Amino acid sequence: MKRLNLLLLFGGFIFQISFSQTYVPFPSESAHWNCLFWHQWEPEYYSLTNYQYLQQGDTILNGKSYKKIFTKLVDEQEPAVYIGGLREDSDKQIFFFPASINIGPMVVHTFPCDTAEQLLYTFNNLSIGMILPVNSNIATVKVMSIDSVLLGEKYRKRYEIQGNLMFGTEYWIEGIGSTKDLLSPFTYEFEWHYFTLCYGDINTYYINSPDGNDSCHYSTVIGIEEFENYEIKVFPNPASDFLSIETPNSGVSINASIYSFQGTLLLRKEFVTSRTELDIRKLNSGIYYLLIQAGRDKRMTRFIKK
Repeated sequence: MKRLNLLLLFGGFIFQISFSQTYVPFPSESAHWNCLFWHQWEPEYYSLTNYQYLQQGDTILNGKSYKKIFTKLVDEQEPAVYIGGLREDSDKQIFFFPASINIGPMVVHTFPCDTAEQLLYTFNNLSIGMILPVNSNIATVKVMSIDSVLLGEKYRKRYEIQGNLMFGTEYWIEGIGSTKDLLSPFTYEFEWHYFTLCYGDINTYYINSPDGNDSCHYSTVIGIEEFENYEIKVFPNPASDFLSIETPNSGVSINASIYSFQGTLLLRKEFVTSRTELDIRKLNSGIYYLLIQAGRDKRMTRFIKK
C-alpha cells in the first residue's frame, strides 16, 4: 500500500511538471526571422532567395497596439518594407494586420484583405487532432502531435501542424511561430518551399537551418556578376551525390568552388571540358554557395545538398 501511494505521488509530481510548463509569448521587443524561399519549376531552373521578417517599433491600428513587422530581401540593398502589425492577446492568440495584400517578397500570401486583422496563430489549450480556426475559409490547419523543445534554459511547447497549403513537416513553436514561414497560415507552397532558417530576439537564439549551422548571420558575397557570353547550367538541385555543371564552350579553364553559408571553402575543381561533375557525397545536408570563375567572369549561385 505504501509503495502504491509513493507511485501515485511520483506520478502526480510528473503530471504536474508536464502540465505546468510556462507559456512563452511572442517577443515584445525587436526580433528577426531569417528565411529561405526555394523555387524550382524544372530541374535546371531554380531560384533561392534569402529574406527576413523584422519586428521593430510599435503602431496603433483600429485602436489596438501592434508590433511593426517589416520584410527585407537579404541579398538586396533596398531597405526593409513595412508589411503590417503583429499582436498577441491574453488568450495566447497572435493576430496579424496586413498593410497590403501582396506583402511578401514572393507575393504568394492569401490574406483576404488589408483592412482587418487576421488570426495568425493560436496556442490556447491545443490538443492532438484539433482543427484550428486559422484561415478557415481556405486552409485546414490540424494539430498532429505535441512535444517540447529546450531553447536556452526554458522548454517551449512545439506543435506538429498539418495544413493543406504546405508540404512536408511543419512545426509551430511558442514565441516563434512556424518553421516554414512567420506568415505560414496564410502562405502556400506549390513549385516552391519555405524554410525558417533561424529566429532571434534579445533573449532567444533558435537555429532551424537544414545543416544546423548559424543562419542568423548571412555571409553575402559581393561583386559577383553573371557570365555575359555564355550560359552555365547547374543541376540537379537539390542534389545528393553529384552536382553537374554544363557550359556551351570548351577549351577555357573554369574553376568551380563550393563554400559553406559561413564562407568556408569546402571543395574546388578546375576543368576545361563543357561538362563536369562535383562529388558532394561527403557534404552534410544543407545549403551551399557555388562560385564559378572563367577568367574575370564570375557567377555565384546556391544549391541544396539532400
